[in-house]
Amino acid sequence: MQRMKNLLLRRHNWTGAVVALCLCSSGSHAEISLDRKFPWTEQEVGFRLQGVHSLEAAINRDQVAQGFEEEDYYETINFFRMLWNEKVYYVAGAQIRSKEQNAVRDAALARNKHSIPIPGGGICTLFVYDKDLKQAAKHDIKLNEADGHTWCNGARALARVKGQDALLFSISYYLTDKPLAKNPQDIGAGWRYMTVLLKLREQDGKVSIEQDDTCLGNPNGFKDLASARKALSVCK
Repeated sequence: MQRMKNLLLRRHNWTGAVVALCLCSSGSHAEISLDRKFPWTEQEVGFRLQGVHSLEAAINRDQVAQGFEEEDYYETINFFRMLWNEKVYYVAGAQIRSKEQNAVRDAALARNKHSIPIPGGGICTLFVYDKDLKQAAKHDIKLNEADGHTWCNGARALARVKGQDALLFSISYYLTDKPLAKNPQDIGAGWRYMTVLLKLREQDGKVSIEQDDTCLGNPNGFKDLASARKALSVCK
């Protein structure tokens, strides 16, 4: 009888340990969700605002503080509210010009000439902001083709990755050592397309972004999110 009691007790303890393990594991990963449920109204959204009432205004505020130019316009199609790790963030995939490119442009204007695109002069960037619109992280997309003689000219799509603390960012770019299109109908003929995997991490209240090219490659030619997701599923 005592042997039966000990066996039942061990079985109870083992089952309890499994339940505890399952409970702990279930909280180890928080699914990312993206939506456009911004707390500011349409009237408050605008790049000319003084303050941080919109994501555009917050990005401009910080870009100017970091020595970049204020942009007159951001393509906001890739601006989202992000729910992650039970916290509210705001993310934006945008295309900006480098400080060096702006200096080249100003020098050319002073001579009454057109500026040329320099390597790295166009940058595609992912911005992450916290609920108070304070910048939590920023990552410039790395382009490995042509030894960095590239110009990122398009932030095309931004989406979450199911089952991962990560985002997919689709962009377009061209090579600066190639001649630019001389006719309107030729614009875009030499553009490259790529989708990158950006892993998000949070530690001690700080957010970091890692560009992981292990699976998709760099360059990779994935023009849209669907093709990149298919490639990721094969890597798994």
